Amino acid sequence: MINFELYRIFKIVADECNITKASRRLNISQPAITKHIKNLEDGLNIKLFERTNSGVILTQNGKKIYEEIKEPVIIMESIFKKYSETRKIYLGIHAAMLNQNFNKEIIDYINKDSQNINVMNYNTDEMLVKLEKQEIDIAISKRNPNINNSKIEFIKLGNLHDILIVNSKNDLKNKIITVDEIKEMELYLPRQNSVTSMNFFNSVGLSESKFKNIRNISYITMLNTIKNNDGIGLITKEYVEEELKNKQIIELKMNFEIKPIEYGIYINKENVFKELKELIKNIKNARYN
Repeated sequence: MINFELYRIFKIVADECNITKASRRLNISQPAITKHIKNLEDGLNIKLFERTNSGVILTQNGKKIYEEIKEPVIIMESIFKKYSETRKIYLGIHAAMLNQNFNKEIIDYINKDSQNINVMNYNTDEMLVKLEKQEIDIAISKRNPNINNSKIEFIKLGNLHDILIVNSKNDLKNKIITVDEIKEMELYLPRQNSVTSMNFFNSVGLSESKFKNIRNISYITMLNTIKNNDGIGLITKEYVEEELKNKQIIELKMNFEIKPIEYGIYINKENVFKELKELIKNIKNARYN
């Protein structure tokens, strides 16, 4: 008997080339994914993946099977979403937003309904592409002002505030810093063209090229780097409330203002169904009540 779920998991692991990323996207454990892949390999009597230092890659046979099953898997998922009596909701959210204190009410609500909501981690750009293709049904993210798509609707939930941080031993912690000073220092930012990075450059009225030493790193890497180095990091304050409270990091005082960033829900206006409408209503209630 053909197990569609095994092929769906195989496709997502192949898409991500990484068990950890596939685990976040599928919202199931890494050991469970490894077991499913092993079951599929045993059933087909071939090896599908080779391990690498950065993740996994398809074998030659794996590539052939992937090319044959990827479209059918997408079609079957679409059919299931469209015709199942109770539709499962596919929700995208940026990893840095997941389980943060400011977002606790929303996450608590989603976790209560985990049987009907599949939570997957993407950055904003990835979410919007998948939302347009209806590969996910809803996204919780910062608002990207450059998005101009008539299919996509943004529903504001609130504002987030970006700050500059240093470690507790940094001499800058008691100083009011200027943009001119920052231009000459080592500055850690999220990935290029992220909403946070774009908002920072817009706030100071300068392009990235005006800064002498910028390094783009992930949220988790930035926290660990700033705790142990003398650089300055740009991060969303609501994501690091606990670290600020415990003085693991210090918020820098500035003689300029970084504009707040709206965050909220993105939906595809062509893909709104009763379960999704109910989820949107409950997320808004969870945030504001």
